[in-house]
Amino acid sequence: MRFAWPGWDRFFEFTWRILVFLVAIGILVVVSTNWSRWEGRQGWQSTADAYLQSDLTPISAKVAGYVRDLPIQDYQRVRRGQVLAQLVDDDYRAAVAQAEASILSATAQQQVLKAQRTLQLANVQAARAVVAATVASRAQNGRDLMRQEQLLKTGSSSTEAHEKLETLRAQLEAQLAQTRAQALAAERELAVLDAQLKQNEAALVSARAALVIARLNLEYTTITAPQDGVLGQRQVKPGQLVGAGTQITTLTPLPHVWVIANYKETQLTHMAVGQPAEVTVDTFPGRTLRGHVESFAPASGAEFALLPPDNATGNFTKVVQRISVKILIDDADGLTDRLVPGMSVIARVHATDRGPR
Repeated sequence: MRFAWPGWDRFFEFTWRILVFLVAIGILVVVSTNWSRWEGRQGWQSTADAYLQSDLTPISAKVAGYVRDLPIQDYQRVRRGQVLAQLVDDDYRAAVAQAEASILSATAQQQVLKAQRTLQLANVQAARAVVAATVASRAQNGRDLMRQEQLLKTGSSSTEAHEKLETLRAQLEAQLAQTRAQALAAERELAVLDAQLKQNEAALVSARAALVIARLNLEYTTITAPQDGVLGQRQVKPGQLVGAGTQITTLTPLPHVWVIANYKETQLTHMAVGQPAEVTVDTFPGRTLRGHVESFAPASGAEFALLPPDNATGNFTKVVQRISVKILIDDADGLTDRLVPGMSVIARVHATDRGPR
C-alpha cells in the first residue's frame, strides 16, 4: 500500500502551475526584449506593404477656351510633343495681331519723336545763334555810345544822336532777354522730347512683352504631351468650355515605374542604399523582378499624415512605425510593358551591414 502525504497532490499541482507561469513569463520577457533584434537581423527583409508607383502628371489647360479638337483616346500611348487637345484660338490670334499693331504704332511714334528732336535741336542752335548775334550787337552799341559821349563833350555831335544810341541800347537789352528766353524754351522743349522718347521706349518694351504673352497664349491653345507615356481617362469633350487650370487628362510616363515598400522601422537596422532587392508582383506570380534600394523616406508615414500624431499625452501606446523605401527595378523579367502604378507587390531586400545610409 503506497503512502500518500496529506495534501501532496495539491502541492504538486500548485508547483506545476507556478513553473508554467514562470516559464511563460520568461518566454514573454525574452521575446519582448529580443523581438526587434530578431526582426532587424541581417538577411532578407520582406514586406507585403509595397506597391508599384510612377509619376502621374495632370495635363491641364493654361488658357481658357472651347475645345476644338481632342485627337486622343483613353489609355492611349503618346509621344512627347504629340497634340492632346486643341482649343479655339481665334481670340488669341486677334490678340497677337493687336500686339503687333501696338509695336508698329510705338515704332512709328518713336520715329516721329526722333525727327522732332532733330528739328528741335536745330531750333536750339538757331536760338543760341540769335542770342550770340544780339550780344554782339549790344557790345557794338556800347562802343558806339562811348564814342558818342566823347564827341558830345567836345561839341562834335548832337544830343539827338546820343539819345538814339541809348534807345538802341535799351532795345538790344530787351531783344537779348527775349532771345535768351526763346533759347531756354527751345532747350526745355528738347528735354521734353527726350523724356517722351524714353516714355516711348518703355511703351515699345511693354508692347513687345505684350506680343510675347499673346504668342505664348496662342501656343497654349495647343496642349501637347510633355513626355512619352500613357494617358488616363479624358476629362473633357470637344465643344466644352474649359478654364485655365481645367484638367484635360493625366499622363503616366510608362514604363518608368518603381517600388515604394513600407518597412517596419525595426526592419531597417541593416538596410542601406544600393542593397539588392527582389520584387514579386501579385499579378504575375512566380516572376521575380530584381532591383536595388534607391533611397529612404525622410520621415515615417505618420509624420506626413494630415493630422500627425502627438504623443505628449498622459496615456501612450507604442506603435511600430513604417518607413517608405524606394526600390528601383533593374531587371523587369520581361514585364516592362505590363507594369503599372498601383499594383501590389512583395518586396525583399538583402539587408547586410554596409555602413550608415
